[in-house]
Amino acid sequence: MSGVNPSQVPQIQKVLKFYKVSSYVTGTFLILLMITWGIRRLPFLGFDLWLFGPNGFLTFEQYGVDGEGLPEVGINLTVWILIIHGWLYVVYLFADFRVWTLMRWSFIRFLLIALGGVVPLLSFYTEARYAKLAHLELDELGK
Repeated sequence: MSGVNPSQVPQIQKVLKFYKVSSYVTGTFLILLMITWGIRRLPFLGFDLWLFGPNGFLTFEQYGVDGEGLPEVGINLTVWILIIHGWLYVVYLFADFRVWTLMRWSFIRFLLIALGGVVPLLSFYTEARYAKLAHLELDELGK
């Protein structure tokens, strides 16, 4: 039996919804990050994804060493995806921390969930697994 405080069940249910949303959003941005990173690291090429650049609405722009040759106008989506994922990971960690503290789980479980934001596709698995475990523990508490 878990050490969940029965009076916190409504709060835990809200936190689990927040955790679920943060898992999916962070996981999606991590996939985008990996795709753009792969395109950036293609052998002998090196491309960044640009929005509203000089060559059109959405284009891949080739660059040289240290970013030489990148456009001076537009939005470098590759960089913005990196930045956004970083901030979303902070939100994901906060959601992980809230679930972990309210459910009173082990620190190892906290670390396993935290890995979901940095290992591609893992956030989808950890969300499904640990949200299910949390709901099972809450159901046991209600009996």
